[in-house]
Amino acid sequence: MWILVVITIATAITLLITIPDNAEQSDSLNETGQTQPIIGPPETTIPEKINLFEVNSSILNIERERLAPTLSLEELVEPTGLNIERIRAEQSDLLLQRIESFKTLALEVNVLLADYLWGPSTGVEELQSILGLVVDGVYGEETRVAHLAELEIRKLAADNVPNGPEIIKASSSASATPPAAKDCFQETPAVMSCWPGYEGGNESTIEAAFNRLPAPLRNRVPSDVTLVNGCHPFTNRCPYGVMDSYGWGPDGQCCDFPWGRSIWISNRGISSGHLDDIMMHEAFHAVEFLTLSQDVRSRIQSVFGDSERAADGAVAYFGGNWQHYRGSGTGLTESERALFDEIFN
Repeated sequence: MWILVVITIATAITLLITIPDNAEQSDSLNETGQTQPIIGPPETTIPEKINLFEVNSSILNIERERLAPTLSLEELVEPTGLNIERIRAEQSDLLLQRIESFKTLALEVNVLLADYLWGPSTGVEELQSILGLVVDGVYGEETRVAHLAELEIRKLAADNVPNGPEIIKASSSASATPPAAKDCFQETPAVMSCWPGYEGGNESTIEAAFNRLPAPLRNRVPSDVTLVNGCHPFTNRCPYGVMDSYGWGPDGQCCDFPWGRSIWISNRGISSGHLDDIMMHEAFHAVEFLTLSQDVRSRIQSVFGDSERAADGAVAYFGGNWQHYRGSGTGLTESERALFDEIFN
């Protein structure tokens, strides 16, 4: 009985406490006209220990950034190792490209600054190729104009550019050459000492250099080739050596002068200290242009690029050192050596 009374009283007290709250909430609903969400109290329960790698992704990323400095060096380097190697490879390729570009530029400069004769010349073929001209192997007015223009563009000296035939004539007529020398050549053109450009005095030195040629090379030079101590008259400069297979004259005329089929070695060439190498170079020209077939000469052009480089290659093949066009001490490739083996064996 008493228990029932107590329960009844407790129920009544609960109703009295609850009804005002509901009335206040009802007023709020009437004022706003919208249902207000019931926001519960914030959770205050804190877990005893947080596992960083089991929480959500945003917390995981933050913690990884915070802990990044504590990672080992190997863990830091390993993910970027491939990038470093790729960068190194790219830098290496770039360096090789620059080296090749420099080599090409150096070769072009060497060709542009080389010595050339007016008229047909094997060395002029590579020059014409660089200048973008039709390669005909003849240094004429068109080649000269393009050569001068290219030297001007590259800011290179033009001292090596040959003069034309008319300029040579003018300089010859204005020179202090004694009339007797001119009369000598006109009266006795077969006498070597009367040839224009003849220096003389070192014939025995030149002949000794020819005799020192390696036997396979010396024996291939035709016996009617004449050795001349002097500056070949075709140019107003004095090259170290010239092999003339046709007989070119100082006025650009071809094929009617008595020094056709000749090797000229100047006193400049003798005093250069490279006499034996110069003789090997010119002797190979004699073998090439006076004894080899057109097919073999074409193969020489294909393997070496031009006749001057092939003659330098012959110097290397026979144990010489000085090479004006290829660079002293330059060796031979397998294909280059095989071609010389075929020619001289």
